[in-house]
Amino acid sequence: MAASTLLSAWGPLRPGVPGLCRCRQPRGLWANAWRLPEPAGSGRSVAAVSGPGISGTDRYCLELLRKRDYEGYLCSLLLPAESRSSACALRAFNVELAQVKDSVSEKTIGLMRMQFWKKTVDDIYCDSPPHQPVAIELWKAVKRHNLTKRWLMKIIDERHGVSQEDFLRKSQDKNVRDVVYDMASQAHLHLKHARSFHKSVPVKAFPAFLQTVALEDYLKKIQQVDFDIFHPSLQQKNTLLPLSLYIQSWRKRY
Repeated sequence: MAASTLLSAWGPLRPGVPGLCRCRQPRGLWANAWRLPEPAGSGRSVAAVSGPGISGTDRYCLELLRKRDYEGYLCSLLLPAESRSSACALRAFNVELAQVKDSVSEKTIGLMRMQFWKKTVDDIYCDSPPHQPVAIELWKAVKRHNLTKRWLMKIIDERHGVSQEDFLRKSQDKNVRDVVYDMASQAHLHLKHARSFHKSVPVKAFPAFLQTVALEDYLKKIQQVDFDIFHPSLQQKNTLLPLSLYIQSWRKRY
């Protein structure tokens, strides 16, 4: 993406003003910032939100998100009860696919795992999901909201495509950082677009847009490490994020 296009889309980038630019930001101002404690233990966290009537498969998805997609987990907790379980199922489905690359070293085994999920989606739309917690919850979400099969298959195909050699080897090559920069730039533009029509978003639909709060937080962090997506600091949880989400939810802003 051309630099002129980015600058025109974002406006002028001034020193000290947050924005996506290829430079490191000083951290001294925030080095001693007061931070909230880490979230409570897994059992109490999930049980407190889910309540006594939750199914075992729903609880499994919540716990999977809490461990592997903490930001998505927090955003899901703020959704209305009638859509929370379906949103968690979709996020858990994405986590399961992401774990294929993280936990499988042999390409053949990884392809088999991806094929399992393709067959699972086929079975879900034949009303015969396998006895796997995420698959069962995904089947419930499909029945409840009439989800389109094509988009679920597209998630699998896109996850399968994200296996380029440079990324598997965690290359620090400049070309990789340039690709990440372009992707972050697109995300920034989508974020601005989503916020441009916030006044017309119905109150009931507002919680679905709270994910933008977590997105902005990640874009800021990835800029601080010069778009190195393998930097260890990106694996650390932002313990202030729950408070930020709660405040934005209360203020009806994103």
